[in-house]
Amino acid sequence: MPDTKRHLDLPTADELELIDEQELVIRFQNGDISAFNTLVLKYQNRIAKLIYRHINDAETTKDLCQEVFLKAFKALPKFKRESAFYSWLYRIAMNCCIDFLRQQNRRKTIAFEELTGGPEELKLISKYPSPSHLIEMEELGKVINKAVSQLAPKQQRVFRLRYDQKLQIKEIAVLINRSEGTVKTHLHHAHRRLRELLRPYLENRPLEWDAEI
Repeated sequence: MPDTKRHLDLPTADELELIDEQELVIRFQNGDISAFNTLVLKYQNRIAKLIYRHINDAETTKDLCQEVFLKAFKALPKFKRESAFYSWLYRIAMNCCIDFLRQQNRRKTIAFEELTGGPEELKLISKYPSPSHLIEMEELGKVINKAVSQLAPKQQRVFRLRYDQKLQIKEIAVLINRSEGTVKTHLHHAHRRLRELLRPYLENRPLEWDAEI
């Protein structure tokens, strides 16, 4: 007996390879929306692998893949076919990766600024590292905690009371039995030391004080 009919008659990988993408694009631009589904089948794995190489996260890759093809679907009616469809799709995917990674890096920098005194005090270089070296946002908390643990005991205590416990300067002064000026001095030195410790992280250089990062 013949084999069971292929599920939904989807084309095989070999069949997809032989499909003329230009013909599919023309069909789509002439109103055949179903032609886009075939383009997705033909290139979704290649685009997913491309995104994953830069993002290195499976769930985010899925989300960005959907975003790439959604943008392609919306823009395809105006595609002038002056380049290969995949080259055009590749550029959309890379722009999505770069936008995502820049957004993550902005969040990382903003979070760091909030903890270490604000942009006026930091005066960090406004520069985006290359996408291949950016890391996920959730790593920031771990890095900051380890950096805080490198502070001198008095600085560390005041810093954690201020930012972990959300205490005001005057409250910290009462708690540690020191003047408000002393508390501010400890915070100032803690901010300065954290900038030194975390600057390599923001510039995507190794943290010499922590081999695990």
